[in-house]
Amino acid sequence: MEQFSDLLKTRLKDPAYDFRQDSFLNYLKTPRRTHKESPTVKDYVDFSEKDLENMATGIYGKLDLEPGGRDCDILIGNGQIVSKKELKGVKISNIEESLDDLPPAVWEKKGKDREEFLINASWNTGYFLNIQKDREVKVTIDAYNNGSDSGSEKNIIFIGAFSKVNIIESRYTEGEAKGNPTQGKATYIFMGEGSTLEYNYLQDKSTGVSDITFVRTYQEKSSTFKIFHINHGSGKLLFVNESTQEGNESDYRVFGASFSNGRQSIDVRDSSFQIGKSTSADIQVRGVVKGSSSTIHRGNVDIELPSVLSSGFYDSKILLLSKEGYANSKPGLIIRNNNTRSKHGSAISNVDKEQILYLESRGIDEKTSTMLITGGFIESIIEKSNNEKFIETVREYSKDINF
Repeated sequence: MEQFSDLLKTRLKDPAYDFRQDSFLNYLKTPRRTHKESPTVKDYVDFSEKDLENMATGIYGKLDLEPGGRDCDILIGNGQIVSKKELKGVKISNIEESLDDLPPAVWEKKGKDREEFLINASWNTGYFLNIQKDREVKVTIDAYNNGSDSGSEKNIIFIGAFSKVNIIESRYTEGEAKGNPTQGKATYIFMGEGSTLEYNYLQDKSTGVSDITFVRTYQEKSSTFKIFHINHGSGKLLFVNESTQEGNESDYRVFGASFSNGRQSIDVRDSSFQIGKSTSADIQVRGVVKGSSSTIHRGNVDIELPSVLSSGFYDSKILLLSKEGYANSKPGLIIRNNNTRSKHGSAISNVDKEQILYLESRGIDEKTSTMLITGGFIESIIEKSNNEKFIETVREYSKDINF
């Protein structure tokens, strides 16, 4: 990482310099995981030191995109806003243009993970979305990265008290992926009292790209956060989603699905960290594995000592559709008081032959039967979204994964 140290002293010396420096020191202090801490650590998606160095030293350049004909409110190329619509009560800007205006809370959040520390040290692009209080807003974001570029970005979303917000964010690559690029991003969401957010996140990058994504949400009193995350692309993927429920009576719900095929490796981690009283967390994730790909779900429900009268649930299910594929699920409960309700569960299986025989007895061939069962397995999670286009895209993924 000597190259990054030089980069930090020169090209990244901006108003966020102290934050970057602290984040980089945290990265250096955090050792790589080894298989000694758990027998299954060796099966996690591994990002080499070279991958991380590519991400940290990569500087996203301008990506020319034609805004015409695109049905989105914000169009982003390599982390830079290409075009945006005027939305009442919403401020939209590139993060580097807003550094002096960001509240102190932004710089207090440096993350928890080694890769996240490095993203927070190295980003050079990203967006800032500030939604005023008492608003009802829907925002659609289409974001593209050059398929050959490595780099990282930092995104900040503020939601004012008692606002109701729906965000649909889709992530793609533009052009052919070359040179084993690693692309990272960290998105931090701050929710005011009584606010509501439904965040629909879709990732469908080229399988030639390695992708590292962190989504962290900070919830105040009586706020409600619901995330639907779909990971379909990227050759190597780490997706980490965690909400810190500091406010009493805050509610956190996760509905996630991943599709892996070929040689893809997917590592999805959803967790709750509950501090406020009477908080609730419900995490439901599904995975479909085919070819020689691998998928692992891991995450914790963490209910801290002050979080009495709270509940936390984690449920993971993975369909393994090939003998060469690999699936693993590692849910965990960290419960620090005895006045809570919590449970976790996981299941890994192939398609039930009895279900296929039942459908075949109704005149449906095996191929179509498998597609219907897989589609229903995923759609049971995604149908709770309020965005029909998002749901339809996932239905297409369910059809394609089998054949």
